[in-house]
Amino acid sequence: RIKFKNKKDRYMEMQRRFEGKVAFITGAGGGLGRGVAIAFAKEGANVVVTDLSEKANLETAKMIEEMGGKALADVTKSEDIRNALDKTIETFGKLDIAFNNAGIEYKIQPLHEIEEEEFERLNSIDLLGVFKSMKYEIPLMLKNGGGAIVNTSSTWVQRRCNLCFGKIRGCRPYQISGFGLCFFGYPHQCGLSGNH
Repeated sequence: RIKFKNKKDRYMEMQRRFEGKVAFITGAGGGLGRGVAIAFAKEGANVVVTDLSEKANLETAKMIEEMGGKALADVTKSEDIRNALDKTIETFGKLDIAFNNAGIEYKIQPLHEIEEEEFERLNSIDLLGVFKSMKYEIPLMLKNGGGAIVNTSSTWVQRRCNLCFGKIRGCRPYQISGFGLCFFGYPHQCGLSGNH
């Protein structure tokens, strides 16, 4: 057991839990994504931040670098995710952690009033984007002996998986993609054992 002289020493030691690790974060231009990116950097990780907004993404990278961390910023659409991961390997040599956080929401309304293009857009980002991210993240992590992937989904989905949907009025496209994301949360469903 490590003995610390004081609380400050203990706090400083705990802040470096991810020293030498490489974290890849989508949707890092603000909100939860930015907060997680900064937290990983504070813990010693090298952080790759991706977002559709170049300005917001560069702001996140700048914040990390100003506090002494290392960051790589990449403006990424879901179809470019493989290129962003290639840049991650070129820059840092490996991938240990992925936080697939990029997503959009859509208003609740009757299913027959939802525009096809909007439904397809939402699912191309919220569901297909995570699929593509994991498809290319997993092999990189396996080369490194494993890693950790966290996917952002809807708490609405988690609370209502077992409810009778006949009682819920209106269609929630965002939550529909969230149900798909729940599937990705089980390693055995993705062909991986729990020890990866």
